[in-house]
Amino acid sequence: MQAFAAWFRQNPLTGILLIGLIFRVAAALNAPGYLMHDDHFLVIETAASWAEGEDYNAWMPWTQLANGIENPIPHQANLAYPGMVSGLFRLMIALGIVAPTSQMFIVRLIHGLFSLLMVALGYKLAEKLGGRRSGIWAGLALAGFAWFPHLGVRQLVEVVCIPPLMWSSWVVLKRPENHRNLRTWFIAGIGLGLATTLRYQAGIFGVGWAIAIAWANYQSGQKPSKSAKEICVLGGSSLLFFSLGQIQDVLIWGEPFAQLRAYIEYNNTHSSGYPQGFWHQYVWVILGLLIPPFSFAWAFGMGAIVRKHTLLVLPPLVFFIFHSYFPNKQERFILPMVPFVIVAGSIGWMAFRERSKFWQKRRELERNLGLLFIAANLIIGGIFCGVQPKKSRMDSMTALYNRGDLTNFLIVHTDKPAMPPQFYSGSWEKYWSSDLSTDEVNHRKVMCNSPTRAFPNYIVFSGSQHLGEGVERYKSTYSSLKYIEQVAPGKWDRLLSWLNPINSAERMMIYAIDPEVECDANKASIPP
Repeated sequence: MQAFAAWFRQNPLTGILLIGLIFRVAAALNAPGYLMHDDHFLVIETAASWAEGEDYNAWMPWTQLANGIENPIPHQANLAYPGMVSGLFRLMIALGIVAPTSQMFIVRLIHGLFSLLMVALGYKLAEKLGGRRSGIWAGLALAGFAWFPHLGVRQLVEVVCIPPLMWSSWVVLKRPENHRNLRTWFIAGIGLGLATTLRYQAGIFGVGWAIAIAWANYQSGQKPSKSAKEICVLGGSSLLFFSLGQIQDVLIWGEPFAQLRAYIEYNNTHSSGYPQGFWHQYVWVILGLLIPPFSFAWAFGMGAIVRKHTLLVLPPLVFFIFHSYFPNKQERFILPMVPFVIVAGSIGWMAFRERSKFWQKRRELERNLGLLFIAANLIIGGIFCGVQPKKSRMDSMTALYNRGDLTNFLIVHTDKPAMPPQFYSGSWEKYWSSDLSTDEVNHRKVMCNSPTRAFPNYIVFSGSQHLGEGVERYKSTYSSLKYIEQVAPGKWDRLLSWLNPINSAERMMIYAIDPEVECDANKASIPP
């Protein structure tokens, strides 16, 4: 242990990256599944279906035309990120990697490796502006802080856009003020443009940059024309690379920024339908996410260096203010600024402790709090590297894939509806769904007589309290129903459901049926 400590003191960044790598590989291996709708159905299902010539979400105009929509319209989704992930799926298919679970391990691992850029850049920023100790604390937090390894392997665009945002900051802040020229701002704009390509709201950082540039130049006595030039170059560069990242709109829709316009229009008309929350909601999200009392130290440290390090603090602060004002409030929206809180907070707190008489006299207390911080993160981080969200949904689809004879399936929701992650089934045939209010006899006739969708050879019952009731009802209708297996909900899903019943924890019951038996002439005929 002493040898490692001595080596770490000589090679802190390498050691921090090694710690981050270990955590992320562990999460990639042991934390399959998905956190929420967006990181799977808007990314993985979309991207994987494109790679196989399908269009799961029917976002493409040709799919909409085929579905009878005379005037196709762009979906509000940003196509850039799922398009990149689709390229990765195409590569894996070309290499013969076709099992969904194997593909997803590679996807998680690549995302985890990419997130290490955030760790390296966070360390370098904190070290450059606050010294080696600040760099080590910021780097360790970004490498192994409770949530980051798990989030780093997820397909959350709010996390994927962080490295280019931090790279923009590093391009500028690594240089002394008198060594920054227009080329510096042009290169910084590349990172900002790429981040905005991935996540539209990342462009709000650009507004923060403009304010920070003007304020920093004012403080140093520079002419307003200098600020205007730097802002124009930064803005022009970011707009150029953002535009290049949206070129697919021209190829698909025949016009630029079609998806962006659809996104803006959708939010203008639907923002009230999303979680509203209080104006101060994100204050508590950040303080909770970064775990008190350490979160208070980081928040205090960030506020303490606003004037000294305006270019580091103002862009994420403006981003925070925007999201606090915007009516659609979801916790993940604020994630792009969290690493900046850690970096700026580490710099500010370390500077404060050096001049604080209280902490100068209590180095032992500080050391013990540091050990508590490390221990808490090892425990929480280790737990989250093994968390499997949406386990029963994923495992039930994987079970269908492993059967090797899936034609199509019917999912019966006996309680709350839960979209099955079809990607894991290995089939893009449009599945059937029903619930306990469905007339199962008539529904069977509809499925038997469908000219476009295959009749299911498996039924998956999904639910908890009324699962047995649903199975018994379908047994009286489907004479060929044969039990295959059941999949229990994971511990994480059960915990979330216990904490808040709005979160469902489904048990899945898989049964096989014989299409020929169920679709014979007497059962399948529909009266004229």
